[in-house]
Amino acid sequence: MMGSEWRTQTRSRRSSVALVSLPVVIALVAGACGTTDEASNEPLPPIRTTTSTTTIPGTTIPEGVRQFYVIKSGDTLAKIASSFDVTMRSLIELNNIENPDNVSAGATLEIPAGIVVIANLPTTAP
Repeated sequence: MMGSEWRTQTRSRRSSVALVSLPVVIALVAGACGTTDEASNEPLPPIRTTTSTTTIPGTTIPEGVRQFYVIKSGDTLAKIASSFDVTMRSLIELNNIENPDNVSAGATLEIPAGIVVIANLPTTAP
C-alpha cells in the first residue's frame, strides 16, 4: 500500500468508529443523568398557584371617575339614562336641566356615578 492510500483508509476507519460510537456515548451520558435515590421515585407535591382577578362590571364606575356624554341628534334623556343604567331624575339633577323635554344635540351631560337601578322588585318570601 502506498502511504497516501493507507492514510485515507485509516481516516475512513476512524470516521466509521467515531460515527458508530457516538450514539453509544450519547446513551451513556443520558443514562447517567438520572438518580436512583428513594426521593426521586416519590410523586411531587401539587403546585399551588394563586391568581388575583379584578372585575369591574360595565355599569360600575370607580369612585372619583367622572363620565360625560355628548348628546346626539335624536337622543332623549330617558334613552341616555337607560343606556348608562342611571335614573332620568339623577341626570336632570346633576346637570341642572330646567326642561327635560328640551335637550340640545352637542350639549355635554355628566353621567351620575354610583347609582344602582333595579329593574324588578325583589320577590318576598311568604
